[in-house]
Amino acid sequence: MNVFALLIGLLTSVSATDPQKEIEKLREQYPDETVVFTKQYEDYDIQKVGDSLVIRVKHTEEMAFLGDNVAPYTKDQVYTSSFSTAKNVVAKTLIPAKRKWEEVLVNEFRNVADGDNSVFFDDSEYISFTYPAVKKNTKTQLTYDTHINDPHFLGSDFFASYAPVVDARFTFTFDSDVKLRFKFFNVDESKVIKEEKTEGGRTTLTFQMKNVDKIEFEAGSPSYNYLAAHMSSMIESYTNSKGETVRILGEPDDLYRWYWTFIDGLKETRSEQIDALLASIISPEDDELTKVKKIYYWVQDNIKYIAFEDGMRGFIPHNGDYVCTKRYGDCKDMASVIVNMLGHAGIESHYTWIGSRKLPYRYTELPTASVDNHMIATYIKDGEYYFLDATGQYQPFGLPTSMIQGKEALIAFDKDKFEIREVPVIDKETNLIKDVYNYTISDGNITGKGKVTLEGYAKVFNSFRMINSSKKATDEYINALLERGNNKFFSEEYKIEGLDDLDVPITVDYDFRVEDYYREINGSIYFNMNMKKVFTNAALEEDRKHARESDYKYVNQNVSTLTIPDGYEVSVLPKNTEYDGGVFGYSMKYSQEGNTLKLNRSYYLDYILMQPEDFNNWNEAIEKFTKDNKQIVILKKK
Repeated sequence: MNVFALLIGLLTSVSATDPQKEIEKLREQYPDETVVFTKQYEDYDIQKVGDSLVIRVKHTEEMAFLGDNVAPYTKDQVYTSSFSTAKNVVAKTLIPAKRKWEEVLVNEFRNVADGDNSVFFDDSEYISFTYPAVKKNTKTQLTYDTHINDPHFLGSDFFASYAPVVDARFTFTFDSDVKLRFKFFNVDESKVIKEEKTEGGRTTLTFQMKNVDKIEFEAGSPSYNYLAAHMSSMIESYTNSKGETVRILGEPDDLYRWYWTFIDGLKETRSEQIDALLASIISPEDDELTKVKKIYYWVQDNIKYIAFEDGMRGFIPHNGDYVCTKRYGDCKDMASVIVNMLGHAGIESHYTWIGSRKLPYRYTELPTASVDNHMIATYIKDGEYYFLDATGQYQPFGLPTSMIQGKEALIAFDKDKFEIREVPVIDKETNLIKDVYNYTISDGNITGKGKVTLEGYAKVFNSFRMINSSKKATDEYINALLERGNNKFFSEEYKIEGLDDLDVPITVDYDFRVEDYYREINGSIYFNMNMKKVFTNAALEEDRKHARESDYKYVNQNVSTLTIPDGYEVSVLPKNTEYDGGVFGYSMKYSQEGNTLKLNRSYYLDYILMQPEDFNNWNEAIEKFTKDNKQIVILKKK
């Protein structure tokens, strides 16, 4: 008798539903799916106890297996932390029997630390387990309870998932003097079934969607929260025993009042250690902007970034003196030490909360802790805002880190005053990649010299690979950066400058050669001056659904000069071309000066989040660019 048969002997009946009919109906509805979620339920109970709110949530998840490849879905886990404590976990596999489902319970659960590699330490864990006897035509079922320990952390519920969802339902039952607010994202609200009922002084709101398509990631897609249909909820207020209204969240003012309690008093702390440190960093002759820059660069160079989240320590910064002593900290600590050090220097700056581009939310639409995951410092001078994010190790002063471009920043001034200001998206012209090179040709080979200049984010993103690499790795990276022509490109000699100075571009002077690049036929050389191949096969699929993300906008400029070989003259010079496609465009200009040919080719990328309505423009521009890159120069013997 096999293991599966032994398990059947231990099964108990759980339902009178005909399993075969249920599975076949699902398979007819989802013929191409291996798994579907038949249930995704979250049932909230929000109750006043004394002058506090007690929030409990019942979670129910059921999955049906319609295909054979079930192995990736046999392991599961339940998240638990000091903010949302999980208990009463019950997991089981449902196996079809005659006109009923029978169950095999999971009896082994393990608590394992959160494996988020981006966080050095936090207090969150997963309750991990494996479903037994899972195979085609079975189901799994999971139920558990959570207790939300702070009413500020109600969070989000997702109608969609990585597999189709047959039935997604969220209910909120709460006392009549508790006020809730809901915000939908990526949802056609006309498809949400909403119900409300009041009984015995308690209200129940239900939000339900059925037959929700699965989320399929595409190359370059933004994060899951940009794509999946979900609903965020928040408790606006409730009435305490004195009849007073207690505000929780609902408006940016509420969020700011709560956040202020995390930094209250930190800005004013004084330290002899910081005073002594400042004497070695800045001088009395420095103007204010120079002092800010020097302090910012000192924090970048001397405070090691380590993410550390332990309960509310995920929200509360250490004071600047502590961070300077330890010489490490998370984003909040690095912001705190900047604000503290500037304060010691008599310069006003401000704690600032902000979300990275992984989060699609804005403070003005979702004033909750879900909107941000980062903290920086802000310095304001003559109406110009400097967003100081020292976690960006190679970030020049005045350039915000790429991950906060276009995001709303919540800037703290005092207990009651704050500002929400959008971080600018940096213009493409600021992020310049320029490659200027001269070369000669002979016997099918190319030999030349050139200089690459990297500015703005182009410098930031390339610095790490050039600084934190072995000599061999740097050689390989430089060759990949410079590569042109074919796989017989070589650049053994190069010199990098500007790596150690954040205020100047990186330059790379290099020698290069390319073997077997061209052929001479019947006394004529057919030569493509567009040696650097880019955006090959870059057209987007016609059925692409989701936006496409880029780290930053940029301009790439190539200026190449070919010395015409002795005894040859130009027979065919390609025409000049240009195209402005909005999100992508280019120009190619050919010219002859004496015995040299010059090609000035530039192209730009002008989006950080390209929306589907721009896909046709992108594809058309890429098609034209690809075609124009194939133009040939013909040199013939005189």
